[in-house]
Amino acid sequence: MTQLEATELNPSDPVFLSYRQCDGTLITTELAWILRAAGIPVWRDQDDLPPGDTIERLKQAIADGLSGAVLIVTEDVANSEVVKFTESPLLIELHKKDSAFALAIANDLLVNDQIDYAAPDRLLAKQAGTLKGVDQQTSNREGLLTLAKKLLWHRMALHRTLVATQGRFSLSVQTRNMAQSLDRTGGQLDIRLRRSLHEKLPSPQGLRDLQDTLAFLPDAVVRAGAPSVQIRGGAHLSIAYSIGAALPSSRVGEIEIIDQRDESWKSTSESIQNGLALATRPAVVNPVKPPNTNRPRVAVYVDLLSQPSPAAFERFLEEHQSSFHAWVHIEPNSRETLLNPGQAGDLAASIMAQMRELSGAHSNAEVHLLLRCPFPIAVLLGRLSNTLTTVVYEWDDVFDDEAADFRPIYVPTLRIRPSGAAGAITEVLLPAA
Repeated sequence: MTQLEATELNPSDPVFLSYRQCDGTLITTELAWILRAAGIPVWRDQDDLPPGDTIERLKQAIADGLSGAVLIVTEDVANSEVVKFTESPLLIELHKKDSAFALAIANDLLVNDQIDYAAPDRLLAKQAGTLKGVDQQTSNREGLLTLAKKLLWHRMALHRTLVATQGRFSLSVQTRNMAQSLDRTGGQLDIRLRRSLHEKLPSPQGLRDLQDTLAFLPDAVVRAGAPSVQIRGGAHLSIAYSIGAALPSSRVGEIEIIDQRDESWKSTSESIQNGLALATRPAVVNPVKPPNTNRPRVAVYVDLLSQPSPAAFERFLEEHQSSFHAWVHIEPNSRETLLNPGQAGDLAASIMAQMRELSGAHSNAEVHLLLRCPFPIAVLLGRLSNTLTTVVYEWDDVFDDEAADFRPIYVPTLRIRPSGAAGAITEVLLPAA
């Protein structure tokens, strides 16, 4: 066994994934994206290994910093000299030396439909009982999600002191970055989703990863003992809204979003009716009552950017207004100046008050939300959306040359209910490519 000097553990560092490529790649890919969607950075050979021999590359991974590891145990791992005699001995040694170094097993071996708990020792050429105390989960989706949640709780426990010192929980989110371990901020969580193959729309599978892990986020904030949350980064607006919905004012203190210009957009806790910086066009009630459906629907178009662009909303109404009871268009009083980040909380609260009013006037209607606004506003709107069911859309202008209508379009992406038992995202509406 090769002995390597481990650096002092930093709980913000990534989790190392050790696996056999020939039969463990699909499991490892699934686990990597689940962990990233939960906010845990991942160190994986396909994304992070520099050229060179295995020992030197592993030295580099440890020098860069690791907070834990997962052994992905598949049948053919028995034939991997690297996993058996280089990676697993070192990772087990790090765990034994420091219990803060998390170690877990994703076990693909079953006996009578139950985990074969003896398989990791046997296949990794370890003495029987070596890995007895290491948490093992199945390699199916449910097992990998359980593994991710346990790693997340472990991570949050280690962050409590740092959160107490800083006085806040630091969260970053990106939906367009490459998957690499260096894409992290040193904060408590760094949410990263699969990059989309589409030029404008998010990855449908990435959205499903987020749907399955977003339920962990509010508990993670509470477990870290955070009085407030600071968010950095950028994301598709449906995702920004869903993250806000997962951190409602009823559970989490102040939220602050730091934008790309390093300006602060802060939350308020209550909806208000003052119409701050807004010129809401009168709500339009459909003169033709839509067919009976399970629930009435209303549409809200929020356009806060410096230049108006109504084409997608106009198309939306032309194609879908027969299924809506009412709709409203919300825009700034003036587009001559940029939105004032200092008024962001009141602005979001004013918009949400009008959304609630429209929904309430039509029997607690489901709100279909079309957004043209800065990322921080989308987060702050989601934070105030408790008790509403919202379908959030994404804007798309990518069409082939044979399209009959070249106007941009709004595409239904996520159905969000902050009070949902399984998390704020109750349904991914964006179809697979």
